[in-house]
Amino acid sequence: MNNSFWGNERLRFMLVLFLASLGGMMSGQWLISLTISLFGFILWLLYKLHQLNIWLENGAKSRKLPDSDGLWAHINHKIQGLQKKSNLRKKRMAKLLKRSQDIISGLPYGTIVLNKYNEIDWANKASLDYLNIDHKKDRGQRIDNLLRFPELQPFLSSQNSTKIEITFPPSHGRRLAIQLIHLQQKQKLLIAEDISERIQLQQMRKNFIANASHELKTPLTVIKGYLEILQEDENLPKHLQTAIASATDQSSRMQRIIEDLLNLSRLENSDLNNNASAIIDLPLILKNICSEEATLTTEGTHTLETDIDSHLKLKGIETEIMSVCSNLIHNSIRHTRSGTHVKVEWKKHPWGEARLTVKDNGQGISTEHIPHLTERFYRVDKGRSRDKGGTGLGMAIVLHVVQRHGGRLDIQSTVGKGSIFTACFPAERVVDESTH
Repeated sequence: MNNSFWGNERLRFMLVLFLASLGGMMSGQWLISLTISLFGFILWLLYKLHQLNIWLENGAKSRKLPDSDGLWAHINHKIQGLQKKSNLRKKRMAKLLKRSQDIISGLPYGTIVLNKYNEIDWANKASLDYLNIDHKKDRGQRIDNLLRFPELQPFLSSQNSTKIEITFPPSHGRRLAIQLIHLQQKQKLLIAEDISERIQLQQMRKNFIANASHELKTPLTVIKGYLEILQEDENLPKHLQTAIASATDQSSRMQRIIEDLLNLSRLENSDLNNNASAIIDLPLILKNICSEEATLTTEGTHTLETDIDSHLKLKGIETEIMSVCSNLIHNSIRHTRSGTHVKVEWKKHPWGEARLTVKDNGQGISTEHIPHLTERFYRVDKGRSRDKGGTGLGMAIVLHVVQRHGGRLDIQSTVGKGSIFTACFPAERVVDESTH
């Protein structure tokens, strides 16, 4: 095929040269004859290019293919071949797109595709129910012009995949979890999920636990009191002494669990009060807790080191901050093997926040357990935790207190090397007396 069309072009060019030679022989003007022949050949090439351009502009349809041969016919057929391949690709892409849209449309979540200007490119049917976004009517509209809530603008400006919870529409009280996923070419995928039922179930669970704990507190106190009276009875038979002592220990443990549940319920269902601005002598609290742990708890099995900035204090609720310190230090000693070195640090960082860090070189915690450590009653080693008298609520309380004070809790651990628990408090709650 290649030799055929190149052969045609060579013959055509040889014909031009022959005509030029013939004209030169007949007229004696060789240069003029050659110029006229080449000029005519160029005009013919331009005409073929013009035909090709017109054909392409009209859609390169087969029935309107220009009459040609040689190289021009080869070009035309190449373009048709590429056009067929392009049409096949378009059909496959259209099928894939339709299939993807059908899948997304069937999702039980509102799903919206945004371009780099936060304009709506596409939305599924659930978006109309969740966010009142109609794909046909609202396409091309900026989503922040259609949805009005304060969290939206910083949410859309975020460069990471983020999630927020909103009440929309406010009159209906429906709770939605909105997630933003960044795609290629600066597009974004906004997903809205109705979490009203989940929030309601969580609130029912919290209320149930709070009410049950409150109702159990009084009868348990009575039972514990009678058990203590029995223990003090000198005439108590020996075969009952062990059972009564065990029942007393378990009732004390149950009482601690109930107290922690009530405390956790209070933290979850209340805001910080005016006492949250009181200045807490955290260095003194840490020194007292460490001293108590060193004398009453470790019994020489652990070594305890402190690095505490005595000038660094904190604004907050003293009882809550004390529970954070006590739980973190207590856990690092109770749940590590004998011979572990525990270090307690209270330092201010250059950007202003203060950090309470409790680190140990114990056995460490597996990666799969770390995200669950702050869940209620979650235990890495269930048997050993119960033997040591833990309630399984300490880390949940720590997390809620730290978050209530505007901070964050960071947990890092490596099996065989140890763990680091860090409670970070924002700069606005830090009081550095060394600067006064």
